[in-house]
Amino acid sequence: MSITGNKYLVDFGMAKAILHIDNETSLTFTITEKEGSAVNTSETVDIKLTELRPELYLLTWQEKSGTTVTQVHDYENGIVYSNWTSTDGVFTNITGTIKQI
Repeated sequence: MSITGNKYLVDFGMAKAILHIDNETSLTFTITEKEGSAVNTSETVDIKLTELRPELYLLTWQEKSGTTVTQVHDYENGIVYSNWTSTDGVFTNITGTIKQI
């Protein structure tokens, strides 16, 4: 399974985003909803993409703000695990759903 070139809808409940995995080194994310309100925030980031096994990937990146993100995408089960540390040092982890669109 190749995930590059595809778009995925990620739903964490409190936020929704579209992830476009441009290629093995670049991802564009667009946050479409936050706390029930529509938003449209996009950024393209450099990523490290590691296939852990078929349909299970580890993605890591750092945003312009300095926020660091680590996600595990389990396409077989439609689950995404996300961890991030914001610039103020707050660590967050959350689980959501992921599906190709």
